[in-house]
Amino acid sequence: MDHSAGRGMTATMRRERQLAHHGGGGGSSSSTSGHMRSMSASASAAAAAAAGDSSSGEHPSVSLSRLSKSDFQAEEYLRTTLRSAPEGGMRQFRKALEDARKSASRSLQRNVYKNYESFVFISKEISSMERDMQLLRELLHSINQVGDDLMDDDADGAGEGLADMPQGRAAARRRTMRMSMANQNDLFKDQLARVWSSVRDAQRFVPYAPGRHVVGDVRNAAELSPATLQSRQRVDIIVLSDMLLVAVRTKRSAHAAQPALVADRAFVLADVAVADVSDVEHSAFLVRIVNRAETFLFGLRSADAKNELLMLIAHAKAGVLGGMPPGAEVPAMPALPRQLPNAAASGAADPDGLRAHAGDLLDTLDIHIARREFADAAAAVQRLNAALGDQPSPAMRRAADAHTAELARLVLADLRTPCAPRAQAAANVRLLHTLGWDKEAKEAFLAARSATIKNRTRQLKLEGSTSLYIRELAIVYFRLIRNTCEWYSSLFADPTLVSALIAWVRREMAGYAVIFRRHVFHDAQRFRTIAGCLAHTLAEVDILGHAGLDLKFMLDQEFFPDLTATIRSYEARVQALLSKAVADDRLAVASKIDTSASDSLARAFGPYIPIVASVSKLDEVLTDFGDELRHIARDSLYGQVVASVLAIIEGLLKQFLALLRRSSANLSYAQEMALLVSTQAVVSWVIPRCAAHLDRIFGRTVSDIHNLEQRLEAFPGSLQDVFCQKHAVSIAKASFDFVTRDFAADEAPAADPRARRTLVDDTMAPSAEMEQLLTRLGHVARELDNWPLPKRAILSGIIDCMFVQMIDPRNWETSAGEKRRFSHLGVHSLVLDIHFLLRVCGSLVSKSTNNMANRVCEKGLRAYFAQTSGGGAPAGEMMNKSWYDARVLDTMQRLGFAFPDFGKGFEHRSQQSFDSLASGSAAANAPPSSGSPSTVNTTATTPVSTRNATSSPSAD
Repeated sequence: MDHSAGRGMTATMRRERQLAHHGGGGGSSSSTSGHMRSMSASASAAAAAAAGDSSSGEHPSVSLSRLSKSDFQAEEYLRTTLRSAPEGGMRQFRKALEDARKSASRSLQRNVYKNYESFVFISKEISSMERDMQLLRELLHSINQVGDDLMDDDADGAGEGLADMPQGRAAARRRTMRMSMANQNDLFKDQLARVWSSVRDAQRFVPYAPGRHVVGDVRNAAELSPATLQSRQRVDIIVLSDMLLVAVRTKRSAHAAQPALVADRAFVLADVAVADVSDVEHSAFLVRIVNRAETFLFGLRSADAKNELLMLIAHAKAGVLGGMPPGAEVPAMPALPRQLPNAAASGAADPDGLRAHAGDLLDTLDIHIARREFADAAAAVQRLNAALGDQPSPAMRRAADAHTAELARLVLADLRTPCAPRAQAAANVRLLHTLGWDKEAKEAFLAARSATIKNRTRQLKLEGSTSLYIRELAIVYFRLIRNTCEWYSSLFADPTLVSALIAWVRREMAGYAVIFRRHVFHDAQRFRTIAGCLAHTLAEVDILGHAGLDLKFMLDQEFFPDLTATIRSYEARVQALLSKAVADDRLAVASKIDTSASDSLARAFGPYIPIVASVSKLDEVLTDFGDELRHIARDSLYGQVVASVLAIIEGLLKQFLALLRRSSANLSYAQEMALLVSTQAVVSWVIPRCAAHLDRIFGRTVSDIHNLEQRLEAFPGSLQDVFCQKHAVSIAKASFDFVTRDFAADEAPAADPRARRTLVDDTMAPSAEMEQLLTRLGHVARELDNWPLPKRAILSGIIDCMFVQMIDPRNWETSAGEKRRFSHLGVHSLVLDIHFLLRVCGSLVSKSTNNMANRVCEKGLRAYFAQTSGGGAPAGEMMNKSWYDARVLDTMQRLGFAFPDFGKGFEHRSQQSFDSLASGSAAANAPPSSGSPSTVNTTATTPVSTRNATSSPSAD
């Protein structure tokens, strides 16, 4: 029994010493002290139990101090302890030892559980170190191979004597290095070619790049959903020097044994963050990869596969133990602050210690980045920069910059989160300022605020009221802009960054204008609604003004084109409406405007102005236009408003002119005269009313509209000229058509109601065609009596246009181009008809008309004498002025009142005036108007004498 107890005690103490010596990690001392405390407690209990049997003899006790000695001998301890112990004491001693063993076992189990995480971490580190050592051995082998090749090259060149020279040795080294790099590039190309051949579409995701090569791969991993941890697909992860390629495993066919690989996505290593995920139930060995704003979760088949993937990515990121692949470019990183310049001196004294310390800081930084502990990570970056100093090794600097860039990208991603509170944004900006990424922080902050505005505006609901929606939109936009400006000034104190804020504000204003334009400015929108929406916007912009940011000028610049386009659209709608009104207008008097309030209108039109329906519509739409403009009127829109009003008015007048000229209109005298009066009403009544209305709207004189009345003052006269030209032609064609009349016949026309005439004698009279012409002029005169129009000017214009047509040289030639012929009877008939027309019309004949009448008679006489002097028939006797006057007087006496004075109020002739003309030569030479006998001389009423107009012998 004693020997077995001794052996058990010996084995127990040996295990305790091993545990004390190999406790593992930082928990070995604590586990040993706990174990000793538990053993002390057990020994105390055993001693108390032994003391209970002290009456039966001396009981041995368990001495922990002796048991814990390094030179403990179990046999010697038992021999000295149990030398004089009775049997009961031995049993008690054994029980105490058994209790101490059990207590030590429980304490050891607790320590194992407590330090399990450290044990696992150490085992992983050991595994990683084994792989690193294997890779180091391979690299050393490659270096030895390079050295052997260099020695071979030196041996080959020894015969030439170059190897002994320093320049030759340097050249050989450079040549060997170039050959090594070329071989390495060929190897990299072969690696990429194998990847392209084994993974479909891989070349599209991972094209060739200098220095790009395969670091390793992990096969048959599972891509999981980050939210539900459900498996999505089986993939292979190929780690390259600068990228990660994820290939999906698919079956080629139902009978294929090997799966096919199809490239699914690729990540740039500089843009991803890799994190080890703690094992969770039912899903072990997880790795999380964060690429910008996307998160991917991969489940590996074993712990070795997981460690291998993490190790491969770490090596690729560090450029394989801190080196960069040949041909790879070092990314530019922002300069970081140096706080401890003397760290370089301490590192230079102990480079191995500096490297180890920097490695620890990088490990700490990796842990903080993986846990997204940004503040601690930024502090670790500062400590790392201080440790590296001003002249670190390139490998350490690249590793530090890569970790700093990864941390900055994560902070930037968090800063870009929309709708983030101010405290979170401020913390992220401070971290980025610490890292030296101020410019990127500014851009990310403004992008986040833009996203916040976009998200908030998308939450607004358009429920039918455009004004209400724009009001809410303006509140969201401009108050968020104000808050952004306040935050920006507190977060970015650098004055060089203020321009970015102004540019951002302009972009957001443009975005607001786009939404405003889409909902407010359209063809069917009323100006009242537009004005209300603008008022809501200006109210919010005023709030920005109180904060020191006046954006009204930006608002005017954004909406000025839309406002002018809206006015032009309104103008187009009004013009289309007026065109339809003119087309539907019957040109009858639709309304009468009282002129008692205006002396000028009363003098021009009389007691009232008769207007047609289209003019009444013009006045209505211009009044409505002014009422609408009242809501949006401002000085910047003055030019467009004036242009639109002018276009509307002038458009209607042009339609009136086209309608009057149109021969297919078939208008009556009453319709045409209503059109003439309405045109005058537009100029004298509509335009002044519109100008006064716009004066009240703009609060000043709209001189352009007032000047329009003067500019269009002659337009009614132009329409009257068109009326005269039109009816001069129509009246002449329907009665006395000089153009088609035959003056070469030797007898009167067959249609003449009087007897056929072949000779010129005292029984000759003006033709019936001329009488019909004067009758039609009388119809026009009587119609003019019903309208407030310049009757004398219109009738004079018609007569003047008749003689313009007669004097036209084209009408003095035949269709064959020959001169027009006149017979003796024809030329006297022409002169007599013209003399009759001039005497009846009296003072309506202007001086220019009288001159043209003389020219017509002269041309007829010259044509007659020209053809008789050329060997034709001898010229007959030509009658003098008194003969023509007598023929005209006889016809006027015969007709009596057949010409009813050309209408009421006109200078008319009574039967007594005809008798007075026949009483003597003085009366024969008097003008036909009894009211103003001195206004018309003899040549004004009588064509030039035929005897004085020619030098023909017969005329003598």
